[in-house]
This record gives sequence, C-alpha cells and structure tokens, in this order.
Amino acid sequence: MTKTTEAKWRAVIWAQEKSGLSALEFAELHGIMLTTLYWWRSRLRRGSTRSTDLVPVEVVAHQVVASRAAGPTAPFELRLDDSMTLQIQSGFDEAELCRLLRALRC
Repeated sequence: MTKTTEAKWRAVIWAQEKSGLSALEFAELHGIMLTTLYWWRSRLRRGSTRSTDLVPVEVVAHQVVASRAAGPTAPFELRLDDSMTLQIQSGFDEAELCRLLRALRC
C-alpha cells in the first residue's frame, strides 16, 4: 500500500466519520462502494499502531474568505478540530490539498 493511497483513504474515512452520515449514505453520495469503505476503515484501524510525528506549521496570515451563495461554486469548509478550520475554494488543486492533509496528519 502506498503512502498516497493510505493518506487518501484516511482522509475519506475521517470525512465520513465527521459528516454525520451513515457509511451507506456517505458511500452513495461520493460514489464509493460500501464494501471498499469498510475494508479501508478496517485496514487503517489495524495498522494504526504507528507513532504520530508532529510537523511544524507556520501561520503566515489569517484571511477571511468571503462566502459566496450556496451552490456548486460555494467554498468547502474543513474543520480539523475546534481550533483549526480550512476554507477551500471550489476548483482547488486536489493534489495540493492531499499534500497539505498528509502534512497535518503525519
């Protein structure tokens, strides 16, 4: 299993758990096979004994992004915990977002 694949599925499992949707609802909404979602959840829980390393992050500036009207161009809001929320504009670079999430989850 590549680290990229593992990071992708960690993000998917995390998003499902935080979404408030059942696994079935989340899988249908995102076009994921339910069995695949369950398999990865099980696989990642079995392999979750590795230690967690911290990655230094520097906050350069705090910028409030103006919210657009709800619809397909509305920004995403990704709440990592009570102290960190990311606002991600539609049309974002998926590879860069995955790279950022990997850095935050290392």
